[in-house]
Amino acid sequence: MTGPLTGIRVLDATHYAVGPWACALLGEMGAEIIKLEPPEGDYLSRQPPPWKNGITAVYISMNLNKRLTTVDLRDEMIREAVHQLVLKSDVIIENHRPGFMERRGLGYEQVSKINPRIVYCSSSGYGSRGPYKQMGSTDPYGQAISGFASVSGPVGEPPEGIKHGGHIDLTTSQYIVSGVLAALWRRKFTGKGQFIDQSQMQAAVAYSGIRAQEYFANDQNPTPMGSGVSTLCPSRAYQAEDGRYLNVTANTEVEWQSVCRVLGLTEQAKDPALQRNAGRVAHRDAIDAAIEAAIATKPAAEWLELLQAARVPSSTYFTYNNLRVHPQVREQRMLEDFVSPWGRVTVGGLPWHFSRTPGEIRATHMVGSDTEDFLAEYLPKHSN
Repeated sequence: MTGPLTGIRVLDATHYAVGPWACALLGEMGAEIIKLEPPEGDYLSRQPPPWKNGITAVYISMNLNKRLTTVDLRDEMIREAVHQLVLKSDVIIENHRPGFMERRGLGYEQVSKINPRIVYCSSSGYGSRGPYKQMGSTDPYGQAISGFASVSGPVGEPPEGIKHGGHIDLTTSQYIVSGVLAALWRRKFTGKGQFIDQSQMQAAVAYSGIRAQEYFANDQNPTPMGSGVSTLCPSRAYQAEDGRYLNVTANTEVEWQSVCRVLGLTEQAKDPALQRNAGRVAHRDAIDAAIEAAIATKPAAEWLELLQAARVPSSTYFTYNNLRVHPQVREQRMLEDFVSPWGRVTVGGLPWHFSRTPGEIRATHMVGSDTEDFLAEYLPKHSN
């Protein structure tokens, strides 16, 4: 199989999650990815747990579809080999602090003299300018400093980020991918590459979306709402008779009437103040109380069958063991199983389905397993 980026070569000088996942996505679209890891390896291969036969499971998932080399970029001979690789590459992606790559002779100004067509994406914590440019960042810290966490968590409780989901990390990865694809498209017309200065904080702020607009529209800081959303009512988790939670949402007036009909909320269905979403948002507490009382009278599965039959957006809250066997997930291949050097692994499937160039997921290689081939190819004297 081939992907839409077949023929594109990416030099992956990344670590942790942000850069590696961006490169893995490009690899799933068919690009050739050559990753350069330091002699001590990527920190992500050692932390965090859980481990899969001696390596972290998250490292395996973040480094799919790559050739993995272990090289010391401070070594002049190695830099000579990498410069030869730069000549034959289309993209360089790195996610270190500003100055790191320059000290190793691989900053944008340095490599663009070797290959003016190179598309170079630098994704640091805070970008190449400003007082924070030399600070590092992690996903939980990124959620805190960007304002993202200030609107997450239970009602009336302290701010709380999305726990250990890598939410801001992986959002940043998507911005890297979109920036690289845009620059490659522009190069098609100009013949020239360019530098992309991108950061985790930029991604987090750009992604803040609707809750940020609440502040910019009225100068009032939005607050955590638990499972609810500020723009719709109803839309949150309600506890059923059996203790399970059910998410019920009404996006339209038709769905609102269906909610009322299924749950027996006759008065609410007729109330003129509740016929539009804005009115329901204004009376959120009363509506939530009425729905909560109704949902508490039957098990979640019974309500789910009735609500879905009425075409109301609704679902119980899945755990991963539920997700793994769900027929929709299986039919769309949203999860993929494969055998890696560390045993059988399950990862997220391809997030797009191209009709002509489908792309594929290939197992992570052993750390450093492609080093000898890399040096023999780009530093011929090494093989003598």
